[in-house]
Amino acid sequence: MSNTANWIALLPQHIQDEVTATFKIKHFSDGEYVYRKGESGAGAGQYQILSGSVRLRVIADNGKEATYVIYGEGDCIGFLSAIDNDVRPQDVIAIGEVRVGKIVSKDFDQLTEKYPIIYKTLCEHVSYRIREVFNMYEYGLFFNLERRLANQILFLLAFSATNVPNSACQELEFTQEMLASSVGATRQAINKLLKDWSDAGFIEYHYGKIRILDSEPLAKISGVDKMITSQVAVKAIAS
Repeated sequence: MSNTANWIALLPQHIQDEVTATFKIKHFSDGEYVYRKGESGAGAGQYQILSGSVRLRVIADNGKEATYVIYGEGDCIGFLSAIDNDVRPQDVIAIGEVRVGKIVSKDFDQLTEKYPIIYKTLCEHVSYRIREVFNMYEYGLFFNLERRLANQILFLLAFSATNVPNSACQELEFTQEMLASSVGATRQAINKLLKDWSDAGFIEYHYGKIRILDSEPLAKISGVDKMITSQVAVKAIAS
């Protein structure tokens, strides 16, 4: 399966067209919630990002924040709650101006009744996401910070709105604080690793932006080139 967060793109073209024809266009400003953790998913619908980007995050009881991933144009969010009608598992927050297409539950139910392949496609998509979560859990349990950070940058890069696949230089818009929260480390520890990698010549870092000059060293540090069940960029499950 393609390493993508766009389950709609996995459908036959004529069904894709019918799905996107149901979109209700919504706009969100920077920092605005698309939805919040704990909100009811029953009848809440799901979304595809048409422009801009969003971040998925959770906040622990002690106030510590963890950012899972940044999703960009074409990516789909909210589909887990559309399947099981359970509560939203994360906050989804707009980064800059964001435009999304919302599939309301009524339209989704009608589409799945008309095209059973939609549920089959979603099932395969969710299965793929679960396998990736297992890989991420393995990284968190067994690997050191350098390896976790390299893996995290690769998987975040896959969703970055500024990422151009197969280009010589790729960019990731992510602050040190956000990187630290995503791998369970301090900003100071992240800063040291980024400086080391910058000195080694395969990344450049300026506030809020990482330029990947050569992804091969990151893949080697991460170990993804040696993992049978993992692709180069491990992505978080969308919800």
